[in-house]
This record gives sequence, C-alpha cells and structure tokens, in this order.
Amino acid sequence: MINSKIILGTAQFGMDYGINNNSGKITKLKAFDILNYAFLNGVKELDTASSYGDSEKVIGEYLNSHPKNGFIITTKISDINVSLEKQVYNSLENLKIEKIDKLLFHSYDVYKHFEKEVKDFHQKFKGELFDELGVSIYTNCEIKKLIYDPFINRIQSPFNILDNYSKRGTYFEKLYLNEKKVDVRSVFLQGIFFKDISDLQYNLRPLKKYLDFIRELSNEFNIDINSIAFGYLNSFDFIDRIIFGVDSIEQLKKNLKSLSIKLPKDLLKKINTIEIKEEELLNPSLWRIL
Repeated sequence: MINSKIILGTAQFGMDYGINNNSGKITKLKAFDILNYAFLNGVKELDTASSYGDSEKVIGEYLNSHPKNGFIITTKISDINVSLEKQVYNSLENLKIEKIDKLLFHSYDVYKHFEKEVKDFHQKFKGELFDELGVSIYTNCEIKKLIYDPFINRIQSPFNILDNYSKRGTYFEKLYLNEKKVDVRSVFLQGIFFKDISDLQYNLRPLKKYLDFIRELSNEFNIDINSIAFGYLNSFDFIDRIIFGVDSIEQLKKNLKSLSIKLPKDLLKKINTIEIKEEELLNPSLWRIL
C-alpha cells in the first residue's frame, strides 16, 4: 500500500537532530535500512536539505545503489551566499538525480533574499531542474505574504497538537482556497511530546501544563500520543503531506501504524482548545536562546 500522504524526513541521516534523540546522527547503514523499509511499505517521498549535514549525499548513495527504489524528493535552498542555480546543481549532484521534485527555500528570510530572482529562475528552470517551488516557513505572518505569490505553490509549515488549528487553521484554509499545497512538519515538536516532563530544560518548563493536558487526553480516550499526533493531522483536508523523521525502523513501523487512526470528534475539539500564547515555545530553533 502506498502511503501517499507521508514524507519521510531525513535530517537524522546527516546530523544529530531532535530534543528526544539520544542516539545522535544515525549511521549510513541504518539510514539505508530505514529507506529500504520505507520504500517497501509504501513511503515514496523524502524531505532533505543541503544544510542537513550529509543527508543529501546519503540519500544519493542509496538511490545510486538501489536504482529501482525511486523516491519523490524535496530539498531546500539554504545558503544566501551561493547562487540559486549553483545550489540546485549541488543538490542534484549530491542526490544523484536529474531533477528535484519539490524545491523549497529553507526559510522565508532565504526566500526574501532571492525574491527578485525568483521569477526568472522559475521561468528558466521549472520543469527542467525542479517541478514545484515552495517555502518552508515558521510564522503566520510569513504565510500571509505568500498566499498570492504566483511562483510559490507549496508551503511547508509546523503543525501539531500544540501548534494547532487555533493558531494556523485560518491561514491554511486560505492557502488551500488559493490552490497552494501545504506540507506539515514538526508532528511531535521534535519529540518533546514523549520526553520525561521532569527532564525539561528550564526555559521549556512553561510547556509542562500543555504536555500534561496531552497526557490527560491520551488517558481519557485511551489513545496513545503517537496516534493522537497523526490522527489530528489526518483530520484536515487542507494538509497535502505529513513529514516526520525517525531514528530507527521501529519508530517508522510505529508511525506507519498510527497513520490509520481516526480520532473522535470530542478529542479533536479538545485539542483545538489548546492555545499557547508564547509562540517562541513552539519554535525549536529558538529553544537554545530562550
């Protein structure tokens, strides 16, 4: 069965990634095993970036040694000091492919840096070096600025049971109505949903009451948090793809199993009552400086 709504994130293939990751960067052999299992179990898309260590190269080596196991690839423009064209060719070389399926700017700031070049770049290389062009964002303000952009047709954004519909929903609905595709990441907020709350670093302690509430919901409805996280995302038609990374085949198996869960409406309503005012707590890139 093809899991057409799933994209396997590969940051762990090239770097130590995730607040709840105790094993660090995974080995190339382990990455290959994960990719094999993913492909054989219907996962046909990968998400990477040139800034994810050697993740692109690991994927490229896998694709080169497993030519029948083709994946749809998303990668990202990350460096404002290197031309768009050169970055794309570098990624193509690393990935050992002829065309990138989905090319994203790794942040809104990177997009803004290259904005004046985007029209010409799109007209010259769309269909030749890439098929879709998008932006990875963090804030609703960034989404708002991209809703009517004629050259951007895909947005990648955080979305989860804490960073939820109460915060993002209105903007995602507008993207959907304007025929923009939405891929969501940070399904588990870098794994913090599963972390021992007593081990939370001091600056993240304000999240404790929300994490406690999630555990209470899990107990009340007798549904594990993993399944709640995926079931929540699967309840929205405006989501095109769900991106998640794993550290092991066991995690991948668990996540694929959770994808089929359909949540009760009462549970969905309770999740949507969660509203975190301190937005910086929902952005892992800011956790070290809070």
